[in-house]
Amino acid sequence: MTGGSLLNYPHREEEDGPIAQRQSNRLITGRSQVRILVGPLAAMDKLFVYIDGKAEGEPGEAGIGIVITDKEGNVVEEISHLIGRTTSQIARYRALIEGARYALAYSPQSIILFSSDQRLVNHMIGVFQTREPRLNRLLEEAKEALNEFPHWRVNFVDSKTNRRAPRLVKLAFRNRIQAKITRDQLELRLLARVASLADEDMERVIEYAENLHRKG
Repeated sequence: MTGGSLLNYPHREEEDGPIAQRQSNRLITGRSQVRILVGPLAAMDKLFVYIDGKAEGEPGEAGIGIVITDKEGNVVEEISHLIGRTTSQIARYRALIEGARYALAYSPQSIILFSSDQRLVNHMIGVFQTREPRLNRLLEEAKEALNEFPHWRVNFVDSKTNRRAPRLVKLAFRNRIQAKITRDQLELRLLARVASLADEDMERVIEYAENLHRKG
């Protein structure tokens, strides 16, 4: 098994890097999900996929980060979002599975995934087995996703090389905090407006809200 020297980010050293430079390419859907598409989807011969996942607590709210690059080290796509309540180990498996599925859209002949989780890598390459039923199911799901590619490999990489993926995990948590702040501000604005209404108008607001709730 080779290490993580195959790829570095010499032109992506800055802290905010592609995220700051490509705000106009950001697509936000679902629960604080961010996809940054650097260019149009196009078939590529070989892709590198860097992954990470982390939970705030074990278990706790978890997020994943994925960086897809071409063989020259150019960032093709970045994914960052929360996945609900789970453990860090499971979050990293989910990152691997999602990374493979996103990479499949580019139809590469070869894909190499990099993780700083030695345990995950050992499970994927068959060095060790797990007796945990849930991890076994995720392992099967991961291999099923990877078998869509003609050639694939999962390598261990040190955390210094795998910098972007952990930052994208942090981004998912920051977006959650920002979304909560925005929601709280909207609720305060609504309460302030409703408080000054007459009873009859307040009934109309309630009726309108109930109609929206039924439609949603």
